[in-house]
Amino acid sequence: MTIRNKVQESGLLILDPATWLFPENQVVGLDLALMMDCYGVLREKTFREAVQAMDPRAYDGMMVALYCSVEAIWPPWAVMLLTARLQEGGFVSGPAAVHYGTPDEVRLKLSLERISRMDIEPYIDGRVMIKACSKADWAPALYQALSSRLLPVVQSLWYGEPCSAVPVYKRPSSR
Repeated sequence: MTIRNKVQESGLLILDPATWLFPENQVVGLDLALMMDCYGVLREKTFREAVQAMDPRAYDGMMVALYCSVEAIWPPWAVMLLTARLQEGGFVSGPAAVHYGTPDEVRLKLSLERISRMDIEPYIDGRVMIKACSKADWAPALYQALSSRLLPVVQSLWYGEPCSAVPVYKRPSSR
């Protein structure tokens, strides 16, 4: 008796959203709250001193996510000053890029950029299933972005696993 792999025979292309997740270990957060006084106030003199004392090389090659973890009022120039300090090293050392947002927000933004540049050629006229139970389940925006990117070219789009799939889209047959 031969065991048949019906999923493989079906020609279904299974796509895991985690493929486009930007690596978690390449995004590091820099919290403005750590540069404020104990009352959550950003004082220019002490903030400038803290920024100047930073070593941009500590973020070498990383994507830096600038954010503030506490309810506080702080001026927009604070992130400008941090960005300038982090990018002082130019392309020799320091972060690969600086973004505003929590590490998860920045990681999501970078992941969505990856999807916008993905090669859709392998999926043209395909039957595509976007995998459920992925490491990307925390980010529904990835599922939406993949759908938007693939809908113009696929024959059909599904969500789930081969054993329990939810049909999302089927191209109307031309008459």
